[in-house]
Amino acid sequence: MIIIQRPNQTRSKELALTMGFFDGVHLGHRELVQEVSQSAVTMGLESAVLTFWPHPRLVLHKDPEKLRFLNTLNEKAKIIAKMGIDYLIVQEFSKEFFNLDAAEFIKILVNDYKVKYFVVGADHRFGKGGAGNANLLNKLSGEMDFTVKVLPSLKVDGIDVSSTKIRDALLSGNLNLANQMLGYPYLITGAVQTGNQIGRKIGFPTANIRPNDPLKLIPKEGVYAVIINVNGSIYKGMLNIGYRPTLETNSKQTIEVNIFDFEEDLYHTGIEIALISRLRDEKRFPSIEHLKEQLVIDKQNALEVLKDQKTESFQNLFLTLRP
Repeated sequence: MIIIQRPNQTRSKELALTMGFFDGVHLGHRELVQEVSQSAVTMGLESAVLTFWPHPRLVLHKDPEKLRFLNTLNEKAKIIAKMGIDYLIVQEFSKEFFNLDAAEFIKILVNDYKVKYFVVGADHRFGKGGAGNANLLNKLSGEMDFTVKVLPSLKVDGIDVSSTKIRDALLSGNLNLANQMLGYPYLITGAVQTGNQIGRKIGFPTANIRPNDPLKLIPKEGVYAVIINVNGSIYKGMLNIGYRPTLETNSKQTIEVNIFDFEEDLYHTGIEIALISRLRDEKRFPSIEHLKEQLVIDKQNALEVLKDQKTESFQNLFLTLRP
């Protein structure tokens, strides 16, 4: 897959294209991408996904401090690349682009990028004020000589799959629902930074993780059973997200992973973590001894959850591109 920003970076062949922000590249998104990939082969076109960066809310200053992403741009690109797409078009989202008329936007895609086939979701909106939709695309198709396929919303357990619902599930602690909608375990990628070594002193050494992107959504505080990728080797472990109330009184959130059967120094190493199951809420214990007893139970519970997970099957899950 080639990542481009301008139409002159294509091979000047006609395109099948889907478009959107694609945060999470969830099951609904992947239906769109797979339709583009498969139809491009059938129709003799090249396949493309158009996404936007940065997020519109950052550019328009609409509560940017509340904005958190399911994917970094690099994660998103790698997931889409694995689906056999020829081009990822990264459209800069500027105020000028925000004010672009919906019909004018489609005209640019048709004339400059040579799009002949559009695939969109039934609820997709585009153009100034979100005026563009599937009905407009169908109307313009006759005028501009392209075809359109509109896919209905995908449902999981009767719920429409959406990035918003996945974010809500992660923030409320419903990891199972979030993973079902994503179609893969939620990923946190980052670098290991220096901690205060307290975990090592109580027999549960942890790697303190700094996410690669400060806008990455961090799920609800608690203890999670996880699979970890360290330099291409796969391990099982448990992750704590929270404020370590038994050990500290500060208010800084930490992300710490205890990797089972692992003794190496990880400082400043890149690490990738797949969240498989949420085990419990974070809580304050009356003493460090009580915390140690709970950590033993947490490890047993994590191993039980992870016992049927084939670590080799996770080699393809860790799809991220490190900076």
